[in-house]
Amino acid sequence: MTAVKLAWRNVFRHTRRTVITAAAISVGLSAMILMNSMMNGVDKLASQNIIDYETSHLEIFADGYYREEGVFPLDTIIDNPGLILKKIEQISNVKSVAPRVKFQASISNGIDELPVIGVGVDIKKEKEVFKIVNSVVKGSFLQHEGDVLIGKDLSRDMDLDIGSYLTIITKDRNGTYNAFDLTVSGIINTGHPLFDRNAALISIEQAQELLAIFDGVTELSVRVRDDRNLVRTKERLVQAVGKEYEVYTWRELNAAIFEISGFKRMAQFMIALVVVIIAAVGIINTMLMAVMERIPEIGTLKAMGFNNQGIVKMFVYEGGIIGIFGSLLGCLIGLLLSLYLVHFGIDMSAMFGNADIVYPMKFIIVGEIDYWTVLSVFLFGVFVSVFVTLWPVRKATRLQPVDALRHV
Repeated sequence: MTAVKLAWRNVFRHTRRTVITAAAISVGLSAMILMNSMMNGVDKLASQNIIDYETSHLEIFADGYYREEGVFPLDTIIDNPGLILKKIEQISNVKSVAPRVKFQASISNGIDELPVIGVGVDIKKEKEVFKIVNSVVKGSFLQHEGDVLIGKDLSRDMDLDIGSYLTIITKDRNGTYNAFDLTVSGIINTGHPLFDRNAALISIEQAQELLAIFDGVTELSVRVRDDRNLVRTKERLVQAVGKEYEVYTWRELNAAIFEISGFKRMAQFMIALVVVIIAAVGIINTMLMAVMERIPEIGTLKAMGFNNQGIVKMFVYEGGIIGIFGSLLGCLIGLLLSLYLVHFGIDMSAMFGNADIVYPMKFIIVGEIDYWTVLSVFLFGVFVSVFVTLWPVRKATRLQPVDALRHV
C-alpha cells in the first residue's frame, strides 16, 4: 500500500509531464477506437447494401454461370425456374425467393447513350426479398411493362425525370440487337453505387422478351428468416436443387471486398500502433527522468529497508497510473468521436464525387461502435504503459544505497 501511495504522489509531482505523457497515449488509443468504428460502420453498410439490393442472403445460379458472371452469359441460365422454386420455398429457413434477369445494355435519351446493367425483376416477389421499393425517392415502383426504374445519379447524368422516355438496347440470346422504348416511372436512391449510377430496372417479363430467353432467369435470390443459420440453409438448398445448380452465400459472392476490408483494418491499426509506440517511448523517457531525479530518494528508501521488489512496484504503479489516465482519456475521446459518426456520419461525397470505389456504398461514413474493442484498447494501453516501465526500473534496482545517497 505504501508503494501505491508513493507512486500516486510521484505521478503528480510533475503534473505537466504526466499530462503530456498521458495525452500522447490517448491520441494513439483514440485513433484505434475511431478507426475500428469507421471500418465497422463501412462493413455494416456495405453488407446491408449487398443483402438489401444486390444478392440478398443467398443466390442460386445454373451450374457454370458464376464463373462467367462478369460477362452475363445467356447460354448458362436457369431455363425453368418454376421446377426448383417450390423446392426452395419448402426449406424451413427460407423466407422468400425472387427471380432476376441481369444483362449488359445501354440506354439512350435520344442524345446521349450510356452503358448500364439491366435488371429484370419480378414486380411482386422483388418486394419480398429486396428493399428497392423503399428506396424510390421520386415517382413510383414498377407497375407494368414499359416502366423503368433508374438511379438518382443516372437520372442526373442522362438528364431524365419522371415521365421521360428512354431506349434500352441490348443483344439477345441469339446475338441479335433488340431495343425497347421505356418510360421512367421512378427514381431510386439506394446508397449502392451499382443501382444509383449504373442500373436500369424493368419487369422480368420485358427483360425475358428483350433477351429472347422465354421464362429463363439468370439467378434466384433467397432471403432467409435467420441469417445465423445461413451455412446450414445453404447446405439444405444444395441438397434440394441438385448438382445442376450452384448456391452461394452473399459473403462468398463478395469475398474480395471483405478481404480488402481486412487489409485496410490491419493498415489502420498499424498506423495507430505506431502512435502508441511513440507514446510508449515518452513513458520510458518520463520514467528515466524520474529515476535520475530521485536517485537520492531511492537511496534513502533502500536505506530504510525498501527492497528492490518494493522499488519496482513503486515505478510500475507510476507507469500504470499514467497508463490508466491516458487510456481512459483516449477511450473517452475515441467514444465521443465514434458516437458522432454513429449519429451524424461524415458525407465525403462532395470531396470524391462519383469516383469508383470497391465497396458497394457511397462516400458516407457512419460509425458502428464495438464496446469489446474499446475495453481491449483500454487494457492494451494500460499494459503497454506498465510493460515499458520495466526497462527504466532496472537502473533504479541496480543502485546501491551508499552510492545513491552521495547524490544528496
